[in-house]
Amino acid sequence: MIVSRAPVRITLGGGGTDLESYYSKHGGFLIAAAVDKYVFIAANRRFYDSIRLSYSQTEIT
Repeated sequence: MIVSRAPVRITLGGGGTDLESYYSKHGGFLIAAAVDKYVFIAANRRFYDSIRLSYSQTEIT
């Protein structure tokens, strides 16, 4: 199991324009900041060759 902590990022403008697939074709800008709040995530390998990511919700990938 891997447990990680990352600062919360707040995007004030630009939306998805920080994705290379978008800005390489259309250009873009991004105004973002990290605040003193954190998100914690736990990653755990499952028995049937998948990975489980857990935070306030659970997703199977």
